[in-house]
Amino acid sequence: MIAAQIRGGADVIQLREKNMPKRQALVLGLAIRKLTTQEGILFIVNDDLDLALILEADGVHLGQDDIPIQYARPLLKDKIIGISTHSLDQAREAIDSGADYIGIGPAFKTETKIKTDPVVGIDVILEIQESSSVPVIAIGGICKKNIGLLVNSGIQRVAIISDILSSKDIEAKTRALKEKLGSV
Repeated sequence: MIAAQIRGGADVIQLREKNMPKRQALVLGLAIRKLTTQEGILFIVNDDLDLALILEADGVHLGQDDIPIQYARPLLKDKIIGISTHSLDQAREAIDSGADYIGIGPAFKTETKIKTDPVVGIDVILEIQESSSVPVIAIGGICKKNIGLLVNSGIQRVAIISDILSSKDIEAKTRALKEKLGSV
Protein backbone atom coordinates (compact mmCIF):
# COMPACT_ATOMS: atom_id res chain seq x y z
CA MET A 1 0.00 0.00 0.00
CA ILE A 2 2.79 2.42 0.86
CA ALA A 3 4.75 1.61 -2.29
CA ALA A 4 1.60 2.14 -4.38
CA GLN A 5 1.05 5.56 -2.79
CA ILE A 6 4.65 6.53 -3.52
CA ARG A 7 4.38 5.34 -7.14
CA GLY A 8 1.19 7.41 -7.39
CA GLY A 9 3.03 10.56 -6.32
CA ALA A 10 2.58 10.85 -2.55
CA ASP A 11 5.02 13.44 -1.18
CA VAL A 12 4.83 12.38 2.47
CA ILE A 13 3.93 9.09 4.15
CA GLN A 14 2.57 9.15 7.68
CA LEU A 15 2.48 6.15 10.01
CA ARG A 16 -0.94 6.56 11.60
CA GLU A 17 -2.03 3.37 13.35
CA LYS A 18 -3.92 4.52 16.41
CA ASN A 19 -5.11 1.08 17.54
CA MET A 20 -2.10 -1.03 16.61
CA PRO A 21 0.01 -2.44 19.45
CA LYS A 22 3.29 -0.58 19.74
CA ARG A 23 5.44 -3.60 18.77
CA GLN A 24 3.46 -4.06 15.58
CA ALA A 25 3.68 -0.33 14.85
CA LEU A 26 7.45 -0.57 15.29
CA VAL A 27 7.74 -3.43 12.80
CA LEU A 28 5.51 -1.62 10.31
CA GLY A 29 7.37 1.63 10.91
CA LEU A 30 10.75 0.00 10.23
CA ALA A 31 9.48 -1.26 6.87
CA ILE A 32 8.00 2.13 6.00
CA ARG A 33 11.19 3.94 7.05
CA LYS A 34 13.27 1.64 4.81
CA LEU A 35 10.98 2.23 1.83
CA THR A 36 10.67 5.99 2.29
CA THR A 37 14.44 6.31 2.65
CA GLN A 38 14.99 4.31 -0.55
CA GLU A 39 12.45 6.44 -2.42
CA GLY A 40 13.47 9.80 -0.94
CA ILE A 41 10.00 10.43 0.54
CA LEU A 42 9.37 12.21 3.84
CA PHE A 43 8.24 9.92 6.67
CA ILE A 44 6.18 11.32 9.55
CA VAL A 45 4.94 9.41 12.60
CA ASN A 46 1.54 10.38 13.96
CA ASP A 47 1.15 11.18 17.68
CA ASP A 48 4.04 9.00 18.90
CA LEU A 49 7.22 10.91 19.75
CA ASP A 50 9.22 7.92 21.01
CA LEU A 51 8.34 5.84 17.95
CA ALA A 52 9.35 8.75 15.69
CA LEU A 53 12.72 8.90 17.47
CA ILE A 54 13.31 5.14 17.33
CA LEU A 55 12.41 5.00 13.63
CA GLU A 56 14.53 8.05 12.85
CA ALA A 57 11.49 9.50 11.11
CA ASP A 58 11.73 12.85 9.38
CA GLY A 59 9.27 14.18 11.91
CA VAL A 60 6.19 13.75 14.05
CA HIS A 61 2.62 14.98 13.71
CA LEU A 62 1.08 15.91 17.05
CA GLY A 63 -2.57 16.33 17.94
CA GLN A 64 -4.12 18.71 20.42
CA ASP A 65 -4.00 16.05 23.17
CA ASP A 66 -0.41 14.94 22.48
CA ILE A 67 2.87 16.14 23.97
CA PRO A 68 3.12 19.92 23.49
CA ILE A 69 5.63 21.11 20.92
CA GLN A 70 7.87 22.82 23.51
CA TYR A 71 8.64 19.38 25.00
CA ALA A 72 8.97 17.60 21.65
CA ARG A 73 11.27 20.16 19.99
CA PRO A 74 14.35 19.58 22.21
CA LEU A 75 14.17 15.85 21.47
CA LEU A 76 13.53 16.17 17.73
CA LYS A 77 15.89 19.13 17.24
CA ASP A 78 15.74 19.99 13.51
CA LYS A 79 13.18 17.32 12.58
CA ILE A 80 9.72 18.29 11.34
CA ILE A 81 6.93 18.86 13.84
CA GLY A 82 3.40 19.26 12.56
CA ILE A 83 0.35 20.04 14.66
CA SER A 84 -3.32 19.23 14.03
CA THR A 85 -5.52 22.26 14.58
CA HIS A 86 -9.27 22.76 14.48
CA SER A 87 -9.68 26.51 14.81
CA LEU A 88 -8.00 29.80 14.04
CA ASP A 89 -6.84 30.13 17.67
CA GLN A 90 -5.29 26.66 17.71
CA ALA A 91 -3.55 27.35 14.39
CA ARG A 92 -2.06 30.61 15.70
CA GLU A 93 -0.94 28.90 18.90
CA ALA A 94 0.74 26.07 16.92
CA ILE A 95 2.56 28.55 14.68
CA ASP A 96 3.64 30.66 17.67
CA SER A 97 4.89 27.49 19.41
CA GLY A 98 7.19 26.68 16.50
CA ALA A 99 5.28 24.16 14.40
CA ASP A 100 6.91 23.49 11.03
CA TYR A 101 3.48 22.98 9.48
CA ILE A 102 -0.12 22.78 10.62
CA GLY A 103 -2.97 20.54 9.63
CA ILE A 104 -6.34 22.28 9.79
CA GLY A 105 -9.66 20.53 9.70
CA PRO A 106 -11.76 18.69 9.33
CA ALA A 107 -12.35 20.35 6.00
CA PHE A 108 -15.34 18.07 5.42
CA LYS A 109 -17.24 15.45 7.41
CA THR A 110 -14.89 12.54 8.02
CA GLU A 111 -15.42 8.89 8.86
CA THR A 112 -11.77 8.25 9.81
CA LYS A 113 -12.14 9.39 13.41
CA ILE A 114 -14.64 8.11 15.94
CA LYS A 115 -14.83 11.44 17.80
CA THR A 116 -14.57 14.29 15.31
CA ASP A 117 -14.19 18.00 15.69
CA PRO A 118 -16.75 20.23 13.98
CA VAL A 119 -16.10 20.86 10.28
CA VAL A 120 -14.05 24.06 9.95
CA GLY A 121 -14.81 24.62 6.28
CA ILE A 122 -12.91 26.11 3.38
CA ASP A 123 -13.13 29.76 4.48
CA VAL A 124 -11.33 29.12 7.78
CA ILE A 125 -8.66 27.02 6.05
CA LEU A 126 -8.09 29.82 3.53
CA GLU A 127 -7.91 32.46 6.27
CA ILE A 128 -5.27 30.45 8.10
CA GLN A 129 -3.36 29.69 4.90
CA GLU A 130 -3.25 33.38 3.97
CA SER A 131 -1.91 34.48 7.35
CA SER A 132 0.36 31.52 8.12
CA SER A 133 4.14 31.66 8.09
CA VAL A 134 4.30 27.85 7.80
CA PRO A 135 2.70 25.41 5.34
CA VAL A 136 -1.00 24.71 5.96
CA ILE A 137 -2.45 21.31 5.11
CA ALA A 138 -6.20 20.75 4.84
CA ILE A 139 -7.21 17.54 6.62
CA GLY A 140 -10.37 15.57 7.17
CA GLY A 141 -12.90 14.06 4.78
CA ILE A 142 -11.00 14.99 1.62
CA CYS A 143 -11.69 12.78 -1.38
CA LYS A 144 -11.79 12.83 -5.17
CA LYS A 145 -15.35 14.20 -5.08
CA ASN A 146 -14.49 17.30 -3.03
CA ILE A 147 -10.79 18.00 -3.58
CA GLY A 148 -11.71 20.31 -6.48
CA LEU A 149 -13.56 22.61 -4.05
CA LEU A 150 -10.33 23.05 -2.09
CA VAL A 151 -8.10 23.45 -5.14
CA ASN A 152 -10.45 25.93 -6.83
CA SER A 153 -10.49 27.97 -3.61
CA GLY A 154 -6.69 28.18 -3.57
CA ILE A 155 -5.88 25.55 -0.96
CA GLN A 156 -2.55 24.06 -1.95
CA ARG A 157 -1.89 21.11 0.36
CA VAL A 158 -4.05 18.23 1.58
CA ALA A 159 -3.77 15.02 3.57
CA ILE A 160 -5.95 12.11 2.49
CA ILE A 161 -6.49 8.75 4.14
CA SER A 162 -9.75 6.90 3.48
CA ASP A 163 -10.24 7.78 -0.16
CA ILE A 164 -6.82 6.37 -1.01
CA LEU A 165 -6.68 3.37 1.29
CA SER A 166 -10.21 2.19 0.43
CA SER A 167 -9.45 2.23 -3.29
CA LYS A 168 -8.98 -0.98 -5.26
CA ASP A 169 -6.10 0.71 -7.11
CA ILE A 170 -4.19 2.79 -4.58
CA GLU A 171 -1.56 3.93 -7.05
CA ALA A 172 -4.11 5.17 -9.59
CA LYS A 173 -6.20 6.87 -6.89
CA THR A 174 -3.15 8.63 -5.46
CA ARG A 175 -2.11 9.74 -8.94
CA ALA A 176 -5.61 11.05 -9.75
CA LEU A 177 -5.78 13.03 -6.51
CA LYS A 178 -2.29 14.41 -7.03
CA GLU A 179 -3.23 15.51 -10.55
CA LYS A 180 -6.35 17.28 -9.23
CA LEU A 181 -4.26 18.97 -6.56
CA GLY A 182 -1.75 20.14 -9.15
CA SER A 183 -4.39 21.58 -11.46
CA VAL A 184 -4.29 25.10 -9.96
